[in-house]
Amino acid sequence: MGKDRLSLRYLLKRKYRVAPLPLVQDQLGEWFDEGFGQRLYQRQKDCCAQNLKSYFGYRLCQLGISPRHSLLENLQPSHKFILSRAHSEASCQCDFDALPLPSDTIDIVLLHHVLDFSSHPHQSLIEAARLVTAGGHIVIIGFNPLSLFGLYKWLGAVYSDKAVWRHNSLRRSRIVDWLQLLGFQVSYRSLDGDKPTGEQLKPWKKILNRQDLSRGASYMIVAQKMVTPLRPIKARYWSPLKVGSLVGLKQVQAEDRGAKKKELKQ
Repeated sequence: MGKDRLSLRYLLKRKYRVAPLPLVQDQLGEWFDEGFGQRLYQRQKDCCAQNLKSYFGYRLCQLGISPRHSLLENLQPSHKFILSRAHSEASCQCDFDALPLPSDTIDIVLLHHVLDFSSHPHQSLIEAARLVTAGGHIVIIGFNPLSLFGLYKWLGAVYSDKAVWRHNSLRRSRIVDWLQLLGFQVSYRSLDGDKPTGEQLKPWKKILNRQDLSRGASYMIVAQKMVTPLRPIKARYWSPLKVGSLVGLKQVQAEDRGAKKKELKQ
């Protein structure tokens, strides 16, 4: 009985395991090109254009699972580029756990579902935070595990071979905790800000259709890197000793030594 449980556990773990991103990157890109994925991507694109238009800077870097799905349009920074795990259309192909960029050089770093499909999401977040300049921002877009889409993942991974159903279920509160430990101040920007009105909620079919399910399928977190400047501690002032006092001290010591020698001779 124990072996059966172990085998079942192994099969379930294998079913829900996140595949290496280079192997499924093209498949994920195709998912964002059609149907539900395309509508979700359009919502994310509109949300970035609306909520990030007031963020300024010189460099903006997007770490994405698909470089063909850019979120950089209509944003203020003049130098914008995309890093990818393995794709020829990206500015650079690199490992998200070890980015080939110096620290404190990027004004805005945007992670598009990178943590969802990373084998080490915490390490990827640390690397992305390392690039952000003091006062810069990091933007994280991920699947919401508490939405209908996030709950359907547990069935989709069993009955479907699509890579999109095999992603990390990272709650927004968990990402916020990680960011706060890294010295970021977090603010929220909702992707489903246009909530349905009462007229839209009347037909039950509209509640269950894919377009409405895409409202809460993902979230966006915006956080600013807060760096406290270090104040150098001044050396404590020591008043110099006077030369006269030193000479007197030496004379006293010499006299004491002479007196001791006389006593020993006697």
